[in-house]
Amino acid sequence: MSADADLARTDVLVVGGGLAGWRAAEAAVRAGVSVTLVANGVGNSPDVHALNCPVRPEDSVAQYVADTLASGRGANDRALVEAMCRGACALKDEIAFDRDASGAYCTIRPLGSSVPRCVTVGHAVGAVVLAQIQARLKGRVVVVRRTLDAAGLVAARGANPRLAIVLATGGWCGKYAFSTNPPYLRGDGLAMAAALGAAVRDVDEAHVQYEPTVRTDGPRRGVPVITTLLYEGARLLTAAGVDVLPDVRRNKDELARAIVAAGGTAIYDLTDVPEARLLDCKMDPAERRIRVAPAPHSSLGGIVIDAQGRALDGAGRPVPGLFAAGEVTAGVHGLNRLGGNGGTAALVFGTVAGARAAAFAARRV
Repeated sequence: MSADADLARTDVLVVGGGLAGWRAAEAAVRAGVSVTLVANGVGNSPDVHALNCPVRPEDSVAQYVADTLASGRGANDRALVEAMCRGACALKDEIAFDRDASGAYCTIRPLGSSVPRCVTVGHAVGAVVLAQIQARLKGRVVVVRRTLDAAGLVAARGANPRLAIVLATGGWCGKYAFSTNPPYLRGDGLAMAAALGAAVRDVDEAHVQYEPTVRTDGPRRGVPVITTLLYEGARLLTAAGVDVLPDVRRNKDELARAIVAAGGTAIYDLTDVPEARLLDCKMDPAERRIRVAPAPHSSLGGIVIDAQGRALDGAGRPVPGLFAAGEVTAGVHGLNRLGGNGGTAALVFGTVAGARAAAFAARRV
């Protein structure tokens, strides 16, 4: 059967091969409909080392919501934030997050968070969860390895008017020359959404999240160094050996601006970070001074959705049969994404969008 035939015969078409896309596919399969997933890569998902989940006794959904809104400078869509933070609680019942000898969750504190909230699986939660989902869906989803553009998507909808579509194509920071993203993440999903009548917003420089600590040299150029180490003894120094900020435990946008103001690059000094901690993070303990600079990391704008994962038109009405999840969407993170929320948003809204797409395909909504 050809790829085009697959698109014409399926109930739910998922466009995107990262966490949000595979999660949507899984939710749709569980609902009993046929699913085709089209992808040309896995995006940034394998690089998600931890995600947010309120597991500590002193934490709560309300505190998680407050931290996310504060990090986003109040520009978030509150309904989306609340849906994500509530949905995150279910992740601990599914994913075997790391625990210590006492059985307590191992947590790290992301920048912008009031408490340690990031949980992981061997500091590779994105890769682990992605592989687990793919294994569960083996033989249950038609996977098409190709690039699909807006014209192809419109043609697929024309050939199959009952088709439900989930766009999970990732962000658009791959268009920058120095970025943490693979170059194919250039916002293709935005054009697809617009071609099907959905609204797109906040796709400007103000809605680009810069990762402040991205390697500038060597074979790992463009790879970020995790910022949670700033809570564990790491420092950010100027070329003159002065701290970039008196307190570097700030939101990522503040750190990025401070590094730019100090000359554009900084030394990530790991001298005081325990060797065991660096090994936990799969880093070379001998590498204690790393030159870093801010680089585009996450796009914060995109397809307008509601808390049910439905893509909305310019008047705020759901576009029939069109859903979206993950970094291709707008509104969740506001003007600054709280550290750890990328993976959480992908899994939570992937589930929601996939389930709603399945319901549309079965004509239950």
